[in-house]
Amino acid sequence: MDLITSHLNADFDAMASMIAAKKLYPEARMVFPGSQERNLREFFLKSSIASFSFDRIKDVDLSAVTRLILVDIKMKGRIGPFDEIARREDVELHIYDHHPRTDQDYRGVVDIVEPVGATTTLLVEILRKKRIRITPEEATIMALGIYEDTGSLTFASTTPRDLEAVSYLMKRGAHLEIIPTFITRELDSRQVQLLYDLLTSLTIHDVKGIPVAVASASVDQYVGELALLVHKMMDMESLDVLFTIVRMEDRIILVARSRLPELDVSQIAEAFGGGGHPTAASASVRDLTLVQVEEKLMTSLKKMIGDRVNAGAIMSSPVIDIPETMPLSEVGELMVRFNINSLPVVGPEGALVGIITRGVVERGLLHKLGEAQASDFMLTEFGTVTADSPLERIEELIIEKRQRMLPVVEGKRVKGIITRTDLLEAMHADFMRTRSFGLTGIEGEPPPGRVRNIRELMKDILDQKTCNVLTTAGKVAQKSGYRAFLVGGLVRDLILRQKNLDVDIVVEGDAIQFARKLSRRLRGRTRSHRRFKTAVVILPDDLKLDVATARMEYYVSPGAEPMVERGSIKLDLYRRDFAINALAVRLNPDSFGQVVDYFGGLRDLKDKTIRILHNMSFVDDPTRIIRAVRFEQKFGFRIGKHTEYLLKGAVRKKYIRTAQGPRLLAEFLAILRGEDPFGAFERMQNLGILESLHEAMRFDEKMKDVFRQVEKIHSWFQLLFLEEKPDVGMIYFHAIMLIRSREERDEILGLFHQSPQVKNLYRERWSRLSSVMVDLGKNEKESHSWIARLLGQLNIEDLLLVMSLTKREGTAKAISLYLTRLRFINREIDGKVLLSMGYSTGPLFREIMQAVQDARVDGLVNSLQEEKSWVREHFPLENAHAGTGGEKT
Repeated sequence: MDLITSHLNADFDAMASMIAAKKLYPEARMVFPGSQERNLREFFLKSSIASFSFDRIKDVDLSAVTRLILVDIKMKGRIGPFDEIARREDVELHIYDHHPRTDQDYRGVVDIVEPVGATTTLLVEILRKKRIRITPEEATIMALGIYEDTGSLTFASTTPRDLEAVSYLMKRGAHLEIIPTFITRELDSRQVQLLYDLLTSLTIHDVKGIPVAVASASVDQYVGELALLVHKMMDMESLDVLFTIVRMEDRIILVARSRLPELDVSQIAEAFGGGGHPTAASASVRDLTLVQVEEKLMTSLKKMIGDRVNAGAIMSSPVIDIPETMPLSEVGELMVRFNINSLPVVGPEGALVGIITRGVVERGLLHKLGEAQASDFMLTEFGTVTADSPLERIEELIIEKRQRMLPVVEGKRVKGIITRTDLLEAMHADFMRTRSFGLTGIEGEPPPGRVRNIRELMKDILDQKTCNVLTTAGKVAQKSGYRAFLVGGLVRDLILRQKNLDVDIVVEGDAIQFARKLSRRLRGRTRSHRRFKTAVVILPDDLKLDVATARMEYYVSPGAEPMVERGSIKLDLYRRDFAINALAVRLNPDSFGQVVDYFGGLRDLKDKTIRILHNMSFVDDPTRIIRAVRFEQKFGFRIGKHTEYLLKGAVRKKYIRTAQGPRLLAEFLAILRGEDPFGAFERMQNLGILESLHEAMRFDEKMKDVFRQVEKIHSWFQLLFLEEKPDVGMIYFHAIMLIRSREERDEILGLFHQSPQVKNLYRERWSRLSSVMVDLGKNEKESHSWIARLLGQLNIEDLLLVMSLTKREGTAKAISLYLTRLRFINREIDGKVLLSMGYSTGPLFREIMQAVQDARVDGLVNSLQEEKSWVREHFPLENAHAGTGGEKT
């Protein structure tokens, strides 16, 4: 028996989700695990459309349940008597929920948990996708569930998907005019008294700079709708964070709300055995007094909330410094190489002795003082701060005293630096955090300057093991005195809600030492590369983590290998190709999940823009020219106006020909393996990229026809649903080469810097393919066995390539026949059978077995017995000089 249920004290989202689930499981019975909230009980009493068949627990044989469908709940202990059923091994669990995952959750065979405003939204999306009909009455109740759980689409947890679900329900006939009758509720006398008590006790606590409101009360009887009272208090008092602690009967109810991303109330609720969302959570507590609950609450808050902004939080580290004896000419070269405007100057013992600026250096060089030492012109009067200096002290030195670069010191040594840009970003973030009252921007983005935390998004997108690994990495970094960051395409794809299995971690510290510590903690192994300051951590289940020291790069010439030096996370991200790939996520426990965005990557993701980080980007690494097009096509973005201007300039100067050949080929293959190679090549043709590389790479009509044919043949092969997964990128690549002349092929291979051995392998392959095409064209009416022997020498990619290139229908049919049927035909006779028939081993064995294979393919024999008879007829024993003994039976 299938049974659908939800959480105790069910609300409209629970009921609507149950009704929606009933559409997916029509034979299931709907049963509440216990009592419902007051407004839901009133709905059943007053509504004329509440004619849905809910069963009572006592009317259901719980021992007969074989499949339990949980909606709007997955936490253990919240489904009353159904917890016992959920734990049974013979019961299959199906879960649909929108609450963040916790360690106390059930896991289902079907486990759909996504961050939307209401569980009903998830189920409406599924019903819509499956085209299951929804009646106007059902649509009304489903809309009611979404409206209640999203505060009429006004809560911070509301997503665009919730609005789209309501829009769809309206098209299905939902009566929205009914909804206010049930979700606009007046308070009864007991609720009014409780609200008064809570407001009277309201206290604002400063927890590491964040105002946290706490209210408590005690009532002898249960009072419903506490969440409604909390919502009213938030609006009445304009609060960002509120915790209410109410003793009711034999328990204490904790209800929490937060409009600040840095305060996730679901984590606090979990400490009390409850749960919820980052913005709304609750818990039911027993065996503690009101005072004890409040004390535990304050302890949990102080532990969870990181320190307010200080110098250590915003500084860049490690620091590039120079010795006081360095000549001005070398100082100037260093500043240009790393795009630095100010440098700390240190003495023989490493102590900070001064600061030198680019303006001073340039004026010194103008006066031909390149041999003069940095100490001759450095600034010796300047302010410094320590890592725990507050933002106000930093403002005083940089703004009031006009100090452009502020050293952060530990003793006499430089630990980090703070620039004016660092300060402005920190001030704006702090201002927005304290003034924005939790408002979010378009499409759920935080307002500019707000710190975005994607901890919950990580839990939803990544599997549990990866989340645990990243948490452990942050703890290991913290213990080592490092800062660790998740970087690379995984951060970008997390925000885009796309899957990505590449885990890259950058540490401000020794990556190899960190990787070894992490490997020991996770019982894995490491491979290190000291030259590049990188390591790979390989875990027992083959999950790989690429770990690198935060570093900076510079290029001595266009397209050259980068020179690598240690740097800060900001400098590490600055060396990336595009702003959307220059995002990082903090992994240390005190700031886990915070997005680091120095270069506007979040804005570019929202605006769907590909933008480079600096004007020399395409000169430093010309492969970025192709990569820009690849990302544009992959994500449906557009290359930014200024980026396109610089790209076209780099194309005109043919910088792409200076790129490292293997990396250039890898970028082309990545495009050819993408979803729309045709569109990407068309875009590269319009930008002049292909002909800038080589005239033979132009995307002319001949190449377009080949691309269309490769796509057609590859799609046909995929529809066969065979196990082989051909490398379609290599099919496109060889097709491009084969439609050009031999001389053009050699020149293109030269641009890709292929070794002589690889070039010869390619030439042999192309010669073999050309020969097969000629043979097939001349002998299209040959036997099936001839076709099988000819094509058996080719791999899947080559077979599909020939199909794509041939203009002969007979050739395409022959390959199709081989791929779909002939290659799966195998003789049954083998060496043992031949021996039993009296034949002796030797060259004749191979001849006989090939002949039998041909006969089987040609349909001359269809069983082992027929094969044996055929062999006796065509290879008589007396002619085969066989030994004695005859056939064994």
